[in-house]
Amino acid sequence: MIRPRRGEDHVSTFIDLDDGRTWRAANWAYDAVIEAIARELNRTDLERELARWLREQTCLACGPGLGSVDVRELSPASRAAFRMAAQRAYNTEAAAGPDGWRDPAAFPGWLNRFHLLLRMWDAIDRGEPPGQDTGCAAPTGRRVGPGWDASPCT
Repeated sequence: MIRPRRGEDHVSTFIDLDDGRTWRAANWAYDAVIEAIARELNRTDLERELARWLREQTCLACGPGLGSVDVRELSPASRAAFRMAAQRAYNTEAAAGPDGWRDPAAFPGWLNRFHLLLRMWDAIDRGEPPGQDTGCAAPTGRRVGPGWDASPCT
């Protein structure tokens, strides 16, 4: 299933992964995942730039239903940093638990949804085809986020 992109027929919060499979979440859940990942991007100048850019892709910044990241559009270095930060962020959030959450009852479902993102990457690594419930988005060919000027692949 090829679905429209932002600005076309509908809006959706999502992260498109390397093979086009799509992770989707409610606005607040997507924003919380992006913020958790951004907090982990603090080791290099590129990571800090990526964290800033990611925060600009949230529903809070773009509007309800307009948050999205297509990792295929990131530079190779940013793509790798994003994925590593996602794993660290998941581990950090799982260890911290729901303390500080306005609605702690929402935490387990959110954490499970976050874990699905990591499982989707693992499925890609194993060469598994996308499931019917994940959809598959066509690549845009755009280059977004930091790191393209420094990428050896440009």
